[in-house]
Amino acid sequence: MFITIEGIDCAGKSTISKLFAKQTDSVLYKTPPKNISQKRDEVDANASPADHYHFYLDGIYAASKEIWEFLASGKNVVCDRYWLSTYVYHLVMGVSVNIDDFSNIILPDLTVLLLVSKDIQAKRFLERGMSIGDRRMINYQLELAREYKRAITKFEIPQLIINTDHNRPDEVVEKISARIEVYNE
Repeated sequence: MFITIEGIDCAGKSTISKLFAKQTDSVLYKTPPKNISQKRDEVDANASPADHYHFYLDGIYAASKEIWEFLASGKNVVCDRYWLSTYVYHLVMGVSVNIDDFSNIILPDLTVLLLVSKDIQAKRFLERGMSIGDRRMINYQLELAREYKRAITKFEIPQLIINTDHNRPDEVVEKISARIEVYNE
């Protein structure tokens, strides 16, 4: 199976991805891929929205190839952010994004959308700090959450939506596992 964990900043994506991948003995994959991630801070800080989009879109295509190789070798993959984040973030940034830009990538079997309230998100930002990308998008978090929900419905994506405000990471992982059990029946 190929599972993606998506959502706004500080919703718990990295924590849940790591925990779920470990529990299911899956490959943990994080975008953008390692071979281009060293340019991420520079792109997040300086790129125009269109150039930013193309950097992340190229990263999704590179990730898709690597994920396909893992799946072809019989491994399950849990991905921390994938195409939906690239689509939603750049839509909110005002880039003319098109769903067809993602037509030649491997699609996940399940997309888990993690949400968090503004108050809990602010607390988590204080605890973990903010990246350059976080600072670029800090004023758009509510709009991002709305667009994630809109896109996941519009594109009829196999989904599970979880608000992480009052769920411990292990509880979120249990919910994902329960959904996969139903999905596999």
